[in-house]
Amino acid sequence: MSVARSEFMRSLSGIGEAIALESLAQGSLGNTISPGLLVLRRGILIAGLIALEAFVRDRTSEALRTLERWPKSFDQLPEKLRLASRLNALQYLQQYAKMLKRQGDDYEGELQAEIEKMSSGSAATLRFTKFVAGDYTGNVSDQGMKDLLSSLQVHDCWSTFRQFAADAGIGVPSVHELVKSTVRKRHRSAHSPGYSPTATEITELRSDLLCIAMCFDVSVSSSMEQALAVSDQWAGGETAWRDAVHLYAVQPHGTRYRLLQHGRARALRLTNDATAVQALVPRAAPGTVAVLVKQDAAGRPNSWNIL
Repeated sequence: MSVARSEFMRSLSGIGEAIALESLAQGSLGNTISPGLLVLRRGILIAGLIALEAFVRDRTSEALRTLERWPKSFDQLPEKLRLASRLNALQYLQQYAKMLKRQGDDYEGELQAEIEKMSSGSAATLRFTKFVAGDYTGNVSDQGMKDLLSSLQVHDCWSTFRQFAADAGIGVPSVHELVKSTVRKRHRSAHSPGYSPTATEITELRSDLLCIAMCFDVSVSSSMEQALAVSDQWAGGETAWRDAVHLYAVQPHGTRYRLLQHGRARALRLTNDATAVQALVPRAAPGTVAVLVKQDAAGRPNSWNIL
């Protein structure tokens, strides 16, 4: 079980609880928003991006630990990943170390630990620095996320994310626009005194964050499995992450729950116990992943897991 995914779902649950508060979900009475409600709304938009940033960075580190089983040499990794692992990571490490120094934290220990990982390519064990994920001193951006995904051999991310989100039951959103909008609203909440988030912007936040994070998680997980199973094709950019995903959903059906497989009209199984569904999902073959999406009665995702 991914710790990053568990922490993100816990953060998402907290955001959902905050959104469910009547004043946030329905808006304030009258024609103006009270100062207290304005602070709450702006704060929750900032907290949402913090949760997403932490997930992207931590999940990347987890995925790279999978890639430490790479069966070839460092020099045979894709060029973008090699650049992200050393040249680009060095500048991000330097920026982060300077920030730690200003704060009086152990910047020397951070430098030593991460440089040791960067120099591990010629050793028996391959390791990756967390700075493959980018700049830890700034906020995530749509371009930064696209560059990160590209270095992990997730190509054409916005188009493939849009289709996967639709397959998972989130309609057909532009995931690219969701990322840009989430970042923009966070920045306006933090830096624009006159910005007043609407109740709609608040109520949509949880589903927006879930969509972005699920697409990121599934694509990276699938790509890492492909890297180990078909390393030559993966390194050569000949794989497509979506091809290695087996998508399942569990959905309430009266007093029971049904297990659905994407592309099949009929349910695979019916069960009385929602917690038992995971054990009913067929095991994924090497080089692939099985994804189980938990949906509500209308087919909208509430959470996901990679088995």
